[in-house]
Amino acid sequence: MSSAAVEGLAAPAREVLMDAARAGGAVLTWGDLRARLKEPLPHLHPDDQGELLVAIDRDTPQDEPLLTTLMASADISQHWLYPHVRFSLDRPRIPEEDLAAHWAREVLKLRQIWRHR
Repeated sequence: MSSAAVEGLAAPAREVLMDAARAGGAVLTWGDLRARLKEPLPHLHPDDQGELLVAIDRDTPQDEPLLTTLMASADISQHWLYPHVRFSLDRPRIPEEDLAAHWAREVLKLRQIWRHR
């Protein structure tokens, strides 16, 4: 997928994640994201999924949790691309054994931050 196509999907996907954060911060699967987007979301190769998530959070301030923290796997656990997105956006590395707890804290922080936006 071209970078222009990824960028074209990033803005509406970011809106969906901002709405989810404002509405209580429920985590979303790819299926949930697909259902909430007004435009169809094509099937994305995992590499393109990662690039889309990075594009969504490219402008997120460094002192705030990533909006894509709300993206979850089908079992509603941390999405496997979460470490990739953090790395790609120069966020501090989280040790593997601490990653699940860190992700859960970041989801809670997002809920607190976005509750008043």
